[in-house]
Amino acid sequence: MPIETPDQSANGQPVTDMTAFSSGMQAYRDRDFPAAAENLAPLAERNDLPGRLARYYCAMAHRAIGLGFVEAGRLTEAAWHLRRTVSLIGNQADLAEYLRVIYARMGRRDPCAGEAEYLAEAAPDDVRAQVRLAQAQWHSGRRAPAIMTLNQALRRIGDRADLHLNLGLFHAAEADYDAAWRHLSRAVECDGTSVKAYRYLGLTACARGAFRDAVKAFQWACDLAPGDVLLAYYLCQSAAASAQAGRPITITLPTTAAAPSESALDELADYAAGEPDFVEAFLALPAAVGDAELFGVVAAVVRRALSRRGDTALLHYQASAALARAGEWDAAAEHARRAVAIDPRFAKAWIQLADADARRGDALEAAADLNRAIAAGADWPDVHAQLAELLAEAGQPDRAERHYRRALQLNARYQRAADGLRALAA
Repeated sequence: MPIETPDQSANGQPVTDMTAFSSGMQAYRDRDFPAAAENLAPLAERNDLPGRLARYYCAMAHRAIGLGFVEAGRLTEAAWHLRRTVSLIGNQADLAEYLRVIYARMGRRDPCAGEAEYLAEAAPDDVRAQVRLAQAQWHSGRRAPAIMTLNQALRRIGDRADLHLNLGLFHAAEADYDAAWRHLSRAVECDGTSVKAYRYLGLTACARGAFRDAVKAFQWACDLAPGDVLLAYYLCQSAAASAQAGRPITITLPTTAAAPSESALDELADYAAGEPDFVEAFLALPAAVGDAELFGVVAAVVRRALSRRGDTALLHYQASAALARAGEWDAAAEHARRAVAIDPRFAKAWIQLADADARRGDALEAAADLNRAIAAGADWPDVHAQLAELLAEAGQPDRAERHYRRALQLNARYQRAADGLRALAA
């Protein structure tokens, strides 16, 4: 199958959002990445949660196309698609990490310069305190003192990657790329695992026109952070520039998205546990083609939160609801049952358990669950109507009629209950 290039846009007929989404997700599963990108692109402009899901898969389609071009040696086209990926979702190419980035709480602002100076004086051998002071000085416009702070720290503390890294960035901002190169090279010598140092070393090499050096730096960074799409873009661009200068060089990129790190999943799980609305926002989404993929991730996050925070009724309920959206009804029933065991007055968990039991073919058990939900406070028209439908299905029309009538007592205009009563009388 030919891969679409940036200049080869298709001229399809206008489609509705849901049709485009369904077509795009089907194309993505079929590995028809150009069609997936085309269909999902309009929906990806939206900022609601369905739009974010479409944006993620649109980005991943561009990523797959870009990696295909890398394998074919077509680095300019590869860079275009990888840049499109970055424009859609930033550097992260893993869904769990992407969701974490979207919903992570805002971090605290850096201390002001006065506080930074106090901390640096109190801890003259603390690298982080010295870096924080230098950054505060730099951002307040005191560039020379910032560079002096780091040079003094190097003389007092010795070689440290963070000191060299920040000095390199300061010199790069001053367009002194030779000095930036020296300090950033020393930073990666001090800490060969610093993706940030390799990233800026590569960018500095590009600024110096040393594209082969840039390729080497970005290759190291990509090996350390295979899910960072922006690094892949930089690597392709620098390799293309090196080839145009008559010095071709071979590069390698991961062919699949990197698995989310343990720390990233832990952070996401802790956030989900501390912010119940995080999961509820996803549970409120309308049904869509991508439910299995999305809610499989959400369920994994909630289960991780359970393992880190201990059993809570709310987390078990959310795990059940997410698993239900992923179509895993047995597991959904198990978590809902655990939720009501912890909190027998948790009406929504009883309703969730009823849904799972009904989906598993046990109408009477589901009816019992709804009776318990009503006893726990869910004396609501839709619960009575659902219970009536289950009882009618189980061959108990008299009990079904009582619940339809209770639903209408609570809401005289409730059409679902009125239709149910007429069906029983027919």
